[in-house]
Amino acid sequence: MREIEEIGDVEKRYEVLDMFGDGGQGDLFLGRDRSSGQKVALKLQKARDLGPESDFHWAGDELLEEGSRMMMLTGIETIPEVIATGTHRRRRCLVMEFVEGHHLRKILSAALPVKDPVTVAAVIGQLCEILAEVHDRNLVHCDLKPENVIVQPDGSLRLIDMGHAVVANRKTEYARGTRGWASPEQSDACPSGLTRQADIFGLGCILLEMTVMRLPYGGLEELAEAGTPVLPADKLAELPPEFASLALWMVRYEAAERPADVREVFDRLRPYLPRLGSRRPPKRLRPDPTEYYRTHSPRL
Repeated sequence: MREIEEIGDVEKRYEVLDMFGDGGQGDLFLGRDRSSGQKVALKLQKARDLGPESDFHWAGDELLEEGSRMMMLTGIETIPEVIATGTHRRRRCLVMEFVEGHHLRKILSAALPVKDPVTVAAVIGQLCEILAEVHDRNLVHCDLKPENVIVQPDGSLRLIDMGHAVVANRKTEYARGTRGWASPEQSDACPSGLTRQADIFGLGCILLEMTVMRLPYGGLEELAEAGTPVLPADKLAELPPEFASLALWMVRYEAAERPADVREVFDRLRPYLPRLGSRRPPKRLRPDPTEYYRTHSPRL
C-alpha cells in the first residue's frame, strides 16, 4: 500500500473553492489544482468549536485515519482515490478525487417509491459489486445511505465517505454510522467487532427506502430493539414481491441471521438485472443506473 503524500499547506497547491457538503466527520469543498486546473474534493475536519484543543486534535487524527482506510482500498475504481493530506487554516484535510454526478438521495427524491424491479436491482446490484471489493479487503463501510452514493452521468455508482469504516472483527469503542441505516450492533461499542453483515443491513435499508419509503425498526425516531416489527403491516404489504423476502432477510435484527456475504444478495437480484443491450425502463431515474448493466456484464 502506497503512503499518502503530505503536502503541508493545502492552499499552496490547491485553490479552495465552494463548500458542497456538510457531514458529521468533516466539510467537503471543491478544490482546483493550481498547476493543472484539475478538480479535487477537499475534506476538512470541522472548524474548532468551544471544546478543548485536545478534541480538535483528536478530530484531525480521525480524519487522517479515514485517509488510511481509503488507502487500503486503492485500486478499487468505485471508491474515490486519496491524493494527499495537508492542513488548511489549522484544519486537517484530505485531498481526494472529485467524482462527477449526483447523490443517490437527489436522484431518488423525485421518483420514490421505485417499483420497477430492474431499476431496484441495478442500484442494489451495483452496491453489492462495490461492497464485495471493500469486504474482500477486510473493511466494513458502516455508513451506507443514499447520501453516500454518487450516481455518475453514465449511471454507474461510486461509494464515498469512509469516515465510519472499520476493520472487520476488530473491537469498536463507540457507535458508528447514521441512525436509521445503522445496524443494531452499530448502536454502541461492539467488543467482538463489526462484520460485513452490518453493511448488508444498511444495504437492506436502502432497498426498503427505495421501494416502500420506510426504514426498518422505527427508522430515524428510535433505536432498533429485539422483537420490534421490522415494518408496519401496511408497509409490509407494499413490498414488491420480487424483493420482499430478500429485504426482510437483509435487515434481520441479529447479524448472524442476515446473508453472510453480498454475493448472496447479488444472486437473488440477478434475475432482475438489466440485460446487455436491453431497452431503458419507461420510467427511468436520471441519471439511469440501469445503463451500467445494459452496457456492462455483472462482475459478481
